[in-house]
Amino acid sequence: MSTKLFISLFISAILNAETTKLPSTPLLNIEEELASISNSCLSRLDHVEITGYKLPFYTFMTFNMQAASTVLAQFRIGAMELRAALGMPPHGPWKQETILKEEEILAASTIKEYYERREQSLISSLRLDNTQFFEKYFPSAVAFLDKRFPAIRKIYRQEFRNAKKVVDRETVDSMISKYRDVYQRFNEAVTEMQKSTLDCWRENLEIYSLLG
Repeated sequence: MSTKLFISLFISAILNAETTKLPSTPLLNIEEELASISNSCLSRLDHVEITGYKLPFYTFMTFNMQAASTVLAQFRIGAMELRAALGMPPHGPWKQETILKEEEILAASTIKEYYERREQSLISSLRLDNTQFFEKYFPSAVAFLDKRFPAIRKIYRQEFRNAKKVVDRETVDSMISKYRDVYQRFNEAVTEMQKSTLDCWRENLEIYSLLG
């Protein structure tokens, strides 16, 4: 093969590689994923895993604590993805925040501080210091949802995919609003999942009683 022919084929291969488009990842259908979550039934072992096997499943209060951990864990997943989309640093320890007035939020001196205060306005409504939830269960609850329902993180990431690289207050407000909307929909689905879980447990108890 001549040198000229080799160079010609080499250049042609490079041009073809540059113009060939990689297949895009299909978007998830949020309605289908929400329905799947809503109709899921978690086992008792699942609920123990949510707390990192630190809390045995014995009482209804324990169930409530684990349920609260699941609801708040999906909120945190959303916050992690939103911060990544906007180029914000990871959140530190989560705690009950003071409810800020709108003028206090608007008085932020930097875009990072403005984002932090907007996010805080969401967190303050969740009462993270309640008796049915503990900060230490966040990592295991998040890990459980990532394993059992990976669509939660993927949909948050999908919804935030168009975040601007240059962040201004308008972008923050728009993305926080989107975050709130998606979170509320997931919150409803996870709450329905807990109801479905109790229903399927009751059905299993009835079946066992008939078999016994």
